[in-house]
Amino acid sequence: MKEIVIGTTNEAKVAQIRGALAPMGVTVMGIGKEVTLPRIEEDGKTALENARKKATAYAKALNTTVLSMDNALYFDELSSEEQPGLNVRRIPSSSERPSDDEVLRYYSTLVKRFGERTTGRWEFGICVATPDGEYKETTILSPRIFTSAPSAVLVPGYPLESIQIDPETGSYISEMSQEEQDRFWQRAIGKPLQEFVENIEL
Repeated sequence: MKEIVIGTTNEAKVAQIRGALAPMGVTVMGIGKEVTLPRIEEDGKTALENARKKATAYAKALNTTVLSMDNALYFDELSSEEQPGLNVRRIPSSSERPSDDEVLRYYSTLVKRFGERTTGRWEFGICVATPDGEYKETTILSPRIFTSAPSAVLVPGYPLESIQIDPETGSYISEMSQEEQDRFWQRAIGKPLQEFVENIEL
C-alpha cells in the first residue's frame, strides 16, 4: 500500500499512525472534518470489534480502503472490574463526554492511588477494510509507564500522552517533538503495524 486513509478526524491519531509507518514511506491521510461519516455505535466487546465496525462502514461510505484503529487501556494494578478497558473516555459518576482536561485529571488522580508511577498497557485493535466489505485485522499490545504528575503540555484528542513516560528517554510523550514522537511510535507499535500493512492483500 502506498497510501492509507485513516478512519478518523482525530489529528493526533493520524499523526500517531503516520509516525509508526514513517519508515515505509506510506502516505497517511485522515478524514477531513467537512466529510460526513456514518454514525458508528462503538458497542463491540473488544477494541478490534470496534475498529472493524468503523473500517467497514467508513470504507463503504467513502468508497475507498480505510484503516481504523480503536484502543483499550489496562492498568497492571487495577482489578478487572475497575479497568477502563474500552471506556477510556468515560469517567465514573459522569454521564457526559468529558473534556481532555477532565480525562487527564481523572487518570492522574487514579495513578496517584499507586504512588508516583504505575504500569499498564494499551491494546490497539486495527482493521483495514475495502468498500466491498473485505477486511484484514490485527491486535497490537503496547506496554506503558504512567505518572501521577501530568505534563503541562496537552495533546488535543490524546490527553493521556501528558501522563505517559517513554521508558527509553524518560520524557513525557506530550512534550516530544514530532520527530521524537515518530521514533517513539515506531518503537511502541511500529514493527507489528508495518508488518501488518506490508502484508495486506485485499
